[in-house]
Amino acid sequence: APYSENDSQEDPSEGFGPSKLGVRTTVDEPLSASQAIEVLQAGNRRFVQGDVKAGGLGPDMRRALASHGQRPVATVIGCADSRCPVEQLFDARPGDIFVLRNAGNTCTHAEGSMVGSVEYSVLNLETKMILVLGHTGCGAIMAATKLFMERHIEATCQKDAQESTDQSTEVSKSEQPPQPGSCKSRSTLLGLLDALVPVAELACVELGGGSTEEIAAHAVKVNVWRTINFLLSYSLIIREKVASGEVELQGAIYDMSSGAVEFLGQSPKQAQLLNSDANVDIKWLQMKEDIWEGFSR
Repeated sequence: APYSENDSQEDPSEGFGPSKLGVRTTVDEPLSASQAIEVLQAGNRRFVQGDVKAGGLGPDMRRALASHGQRPVATVIGCADSRCPVEQLFDARPGDIFVLRNAGNTCTHAEGSMVGSVEYSVLNLETKMILVLGHTGCGAIMAATKLFMERHIEATCQKDAQESTDQSTEVSKSEQPPQPGSCKSRSTLLGLLDALVPVAELACVELGGGSTEEIAAHAVKVNVWRTINFLLSYSLIIREKVASGEVELQGAIYDMSSGAVEFLGQSPKQAQLLNSDANVDIKWLQMKEDIWEGFSR
């Protein structure tokens, strides 16, 4: 449908930027990273204060999204926890945010769907802000921390047993319980938790020890940085966009009790990672970029 500059339906201070058709579509200009952060911060303030503006979409808005595509203001990698609905806590509507969620808001494979989806959002949807959003009380982080603590205690006990003399008895292999990495006990869930164990270990080191709860709480932030660093390390597309200043990659933590989002800014290792030579297949990444461009034609 035709539109004019006077058709803008939304005040930037009240929502997700000016939208010519009442919702964010491809007829709208992309927001800069700084504008996107301001919009997300404003939306979270409304959520905390109970003054939400996002409502349902009328027929015209739904048709606009269906006909004119999407122009989200930011890409957010969040946790699958049902208590942390990304759109609601930023007071957003359909079309406002490109949301990716899994348990632990993590990326564990360079060619996984999370990384590929982030690349799609910056190449095709032109989002300028990528936000990795952790949250307090994360079940995946707590489970990984417990797994780390159990293995740490087990390793300590085994070391003590080896150092003791005259009391070692061997248990036959058939009597030993299956180890975490064995085929019998292996599961996709355990694989996910295994990938998060280094997060708990680093959190423990940074704290100099502590209880399971203390380590898990700190591991939430460690995991946010780890996901950001992974994206910068394994995606040439994202790394080049960030290095050029076209895209920003930042972290945040959602407090489930208060409803507030703490914005952490850029990873402390960003400059180091941008200057490093990651081990990536340049030809394969170029082919992926060509594929993404093909989707927009």
